[in-house]
Amino acid sequence: MQVPASVRQTFDQTFMELLAAVRVEVLDAKPPAFASSSQVAMMFFKESQKSVLQELAVLTAGWNASSIDLESVSRATRTLEGMGLNSARDRLMKLTELELG
Repeated sequence: MQVPASVRQTFDQTFMELLAAVRVEVLDAKPPAFASSSQVAMMFFKESQKSVLQELAVLTAGWNASSIDLESVSRATRTLEGMGLNSARDRLMKLTELELG
């Protein structure tokens, strides 16, 4: 989704704050209790964190190029939901509701 320069200028700080808040929530997330006794579960949790952080990096790069990568939003929201981070998922999903025209 292309972002007009005027919209990007208006919402630049808000967009970056949104991504930063999601990033903090992902980094502060605790693995599920059973992960402490399972190396595999811990590995999946760490991979989920890494996946969301990569998608946030793609979104940042896209924003800097005046676009929002809706596929990255979709992948990140699915992973956030799987991690149980529903508030972060809901905030990120708001990006798909933007009216930019």
